Amino acid sequence: MDIRQFQTFKTVVDVNSFTKAAQALQYSQATITSHIHQLEAELGVPLFDRLGKKIQLTAIGQELYPYVEDLLTTYSKIKNLSAVGEMVTGDIRIGASETMMICRLGSVLSSYKQNYPKVNISCIEDDCVHLRRRLHSGELDIAIVLEPKVNDPNLIAEVFSEEPLVFIGGVNLDIANIEEADGECIIFSGKDCSLRRYFERFLLDKGIDASNHLEFSSMEAIKQCVANGLGISLVPAVRAEALLREQKVKKLGCRDKEPLFLAQMVYHKIKWLSPAHRKFIEYVLAER
Repeated sequence: MDIRQFQTFKTVVDVNSFTKAAQALQYSQATITSHIHQLEAELGVPLFDRLGKKIQLTAIGQELYPYVEDLLTTYSKIKNLSAVGEMVTGDIRIGASETMMICRLGSVLSSYKQNYPKVNISCIEDDCVHLRRRLHSGELDIAIVLEPKVNDPNLIAEVFSEEPLVFIGGVNLDIANIEEADGECIIFSGKDCSLRRYFERFLLDKGIDASNHLEFSSMEAIKQCVANGLGISLVPAVRAEALLREQKVKKLGCRDKEPLFLAQMVYHKIKWLSPAHRKFIEYVLAER
């Protein structure tokens, strides 16, 4: 048996899909299928019932799952054992949203790596919804997200800063407040982005028509589109500072309280935290 087979098994169960497991683990779907078939062959029993396009754990699969969780936790502990005394070593897999990666993580990673050079760090950029899924699947150890307070009973979320959001439009836009934006082109981030979901609810509550819209997955693309007069968007204030200072976009007023998101460090509640993880958490929370 190979540890990768158990990692694949747990991920397939967590995301309830061979296809999604392949995306989460960055394997081909053939590799995912092969790992499961190999594990089933060695155990001599099927672990999943294939019901058309749906999968369901067999009774043996359900019995195996908690043992696999324990095994992978132990495996993580072994991988991250400190080599000598107080020396911090090991691997950390970090996920962050685009804004957090660009605006908040740079200084943390620089200081951390300078003090703990023997820790290997891998970083993945993704939207907040997908980052939380990756925590559940075990693909990530820690996620740095920017969104409303994370309320997931299986995740621990620690807030380390409040981040205001701003409505921005082109400098020649003939309105002053977001409430006057009915009929204007709205520029959204991707459908699974927490900012997109918040923005859509806000517009719906205000009765603002958003049928005329554009969609981009990159915050940089959104900012440049606004600067070029293509529409209105909602972005973290920290991402708009330079454009506002250079008067390439203008801030739109809002009659409600200024919206804000929370910068949060999130990890699974059953995640074993190695010394390397704990030190990284300390560095992030020092930003408060």
